[in-house]
Parts: sequence; C-alpha cells; structure tokens
Amino acid sequence: MKYKKPYQLALEQRTVILRAQGVSTLLSAQDLALDYQKLVVPMLDEKWGLLLDIRQWQPSPQPVFEVLRQIVSWSYEHNLRQVDLIQPNDPLLLWQYLKSTDVTRPDDVIRNIHDDETVARLSLQAAGYLA
Repeated sequence: MKYKKPYQLALEQRTVILRAQGVSTLLSAQDLALDYQKLVVPMLDEKWGLLLDIRQWQPSPQPVFEVLRQIVSWSYEHNLRQVDLIQPNDPLLLWQYLKSTDVTRPDDVIRNIHDDETVARLSLQAAGYLA
C-alpha cells in the first residue's frame, strides 16, 4: 500500500494552501516541513499568506507539535504575514492547532479564523495574496 501524506500543499499566487488530513506523525510532520519549505522558496523575498484548512485533521501525538512550531517560526522569519485558518468543528482540534503554533508572532502578522474556505480566500484576496 502506498504511503499517503496526511497533508496537501499547493501554491496559488503568493499564498500557500495547506490542507491537513488525518493523524500527523513525527515522520509526516518532518516531511511536511521539507515539502513546505521547498514550496515557499520562490516567495522568500516578499510577503506571503497561508490558507490553512484543518477541518480533516485528527488528534496527533505531542512530539508533532514541536516540528509544527519550528515550521511556524521559520515562516514568520521568511515573510509569512497572514494566516487564514479554516477551523474544524471539534474544539480539541482547534486547541491542538493553537498549541502547535504557539510561538512568538511578529506584530504585523494577521491571523484570521474562519468557518469556510470562501471567506478565508476573500480575506487573502483583500490582502493582495490571492487574485
């Protein structure tokens, strides 16, 4: 059986689209970090946004959180300036997201939490990250 990564990554204009699906493991979080950084390289000299969809994410082990915090810190250091999160219905998953992204956030970084993708995309469009 072929390994299926518990995430999907895409790049649209100056926005990274990340969809988390299923359980993240330490190995899959490390894979995500590598794939994510490779995807972002073309945008490192300018501000960019992130559309993060965690509606299909599942509870994941605590060691994953440190890898995710490293990704978030790296992103802020490399011009991520807006995060639009599509939140899950499960409050445990929102808590998991908040714990796994608990790093010092620059004052000029905007984070918005939405219930659906259309509103998240409109927010990123208004900021100039999506056309």
